[in-house]
Amino acid sequence: MTASPTATTLDNRQKSHTQERVKRVPTFCVVLPMYNEQDSAHKCIGGIADFISTLHSRTAVIAVNDGSSDNTLGVLKDLAKQYPNLIIVNCPNNGGYGEANRAGFRAAIDHGFDYALVMDGDGTQHPVFIEQFLRPMMLSYDFIKATRYSPFSRVEGVTFKRRFISMVGNKLAHAFIRVPISDYTNGFRAIKCTLLARMMTKEKGFSMLIEEVVQGKKLGAKFYEVPYTLTARCKGESMSKFVYSLRVYGSYLKHLLNH
Repeated sequence: MTASPTATTLDNRQKSHTQERVKRVPTFCVVLPMYNEQDSAHKCIGGIADFISTLHSRTAVIAVNDGSSDNTLGVLKDLAKQYPNLIIVNCPNNGGYGEANRAGFRAAIDHGFDYALVMDGDGTQHPVFIEQFLRPMMLSYDFIKATRYSPFSRVEGVTFKRRFISMVGNKLAHAFIRVPISDYTNGFRAIKCTLLARMMTKEKGFSMLIEEVVQGKKLGAKFYEVPYTLTARCKGESMSKFVYSLRVYGSYLKHLLNH
């Protein structure tokens, strides 16, 4: 007759499972493109750095100062004294969202991380949602996107007009590209550094988000998406915010038609 497992045995099995899971968590950094974010940098970086320090993996925050005209760089240097896992990349001239992302990606690759996870530098994406990316990272997906459009996602404080335009744009992108994601224009994403090293994006603005999905598909990337809650920017919002314009959608369409 087989004896039933004791509490000690079950506890040991649970510890073994936890240790196995910990070993499988890839290393990653959070890339933060920042332009004139002196007012939001402390809260944003502090929240992220504190959160990722609790995870059982090698992590860091890579803050990219994209030629800010305010004191963003000075604030980042002060924060680096407080947070040893903060890496600063300083771009002397403002190159735009795409260039800031690529600067962060190069740093992620140079520091040997498995993944680069990009978040906005204004605190509109809560650090707790980083947790959603861990399982698909552990499953070795190449390209992981946060989505505003799953049943478990929420959008708070964003006007109906902006939500409608965004939804229509993403439906159009899906019709052309057809990868298993619903939020193509969302900048909250994690990409394997081995995939980033093979990408050759050139767009300087927000359209690089579509460009990199197109390139990821061509390179055979495995896609995955996770839910999260998007909150609106407060008054005095970031100068690096996305602006809906014909120029932006024209650059999106260029990549959709040529994919």
